[in-house]
Order: sequence, then structure tokens, then C-alpha cells
Amino acid sequence: MEIEVRLATAQDRRALDRFYNREGLDFQSLSGTGKLGASRDVKETMYVIAIAADDVVAALKLDIFDDPRIGLTGLIQHFEIEDELERTDLGLRMIQEVVVLAEERGLRALDTVVPEDRRDVISIFEELGFEEFCREVCLRRELRTSPFR
Repeated sequence: MEIEVRLATAQDRRALDRFYNREGLDFQSLSGTGKLGASRDVKETMYVIAIAADDVVAALKLDIFDDPRIGLTGLIQHFEIEDELERTDLGLRMIQEVVVLAEERGLRALDTVVPEDRRDVISIFEELGFEEFCREVCLRRELRTSPFR
């Protein structure tokens, strides 16, 4: 199967919507900056996609921000690959495409947040020169122990 990795165009919108729906995500809700980019001023948003037989089989979102400390920075989010293609080089090819786009646009850094139990995804990023930058702790306070109380 031939798979093309490229920047998405407006004509890919419906295919992206179908793909993210298959992955259990709502493409329309991904259009905002989300919690990771909420405090940043988004300059540009783009999607990198992988196409096979006119269907999106992988996608990720790249938001570009102007970080006052270092300059233009990219944030990779919503990186999804069809299950049967996860053990191929497709993830590596997708991130390579993002690195090329970032270099062409003069970005100073690329960031992403990956759950710590996704060693497979982390290793893709590490293979391409990404390094652990920081760790965060997610905190929650439960307010009700049962929905019936």
C-alpha cells in the first residue's frame, strides 16, 4: 500500500473529520487551541496527514506560536495513526515531515506532550532528536464519590 505524507489542504477537511471520528475524536473540537495551547497566541495551525487510497490513515495537528522567550515554536497535538499501521515507519515519516515544515518556517523549537506509558510514541520522537524537556503532574480532587449522592 502506497502512503503519501503531506500537509493537509482545505479539500482534506471531510476526510480528516472521518478519520478523527474513527479514532474517537471530534475534528471540529480540535480546531481550537485546547488546554495545551490555551495561554499561547496561535499564529498558524496546520495538519499533516497520511493518505492511502484517498483516505486519511494518520494525522496530527501543528500549532505555531510566538514564544516571547525564544521565538516561533510549534506544538504537535492529536497525533493519531490507524491501529494496523502503528507498527510501521509511518509515525516516523509523519514527524519527519513536521520537522521539515518547522525548519522551512524558521521555528526555534517543536514541543509535544506524550503520555508516559506510550513508550512507542516517545521513541519515535527521541529517534528524531526530541528530548525530555520537563515533567508535569496532573492533579484532581474528586468532589463526589458517587453520582447518586
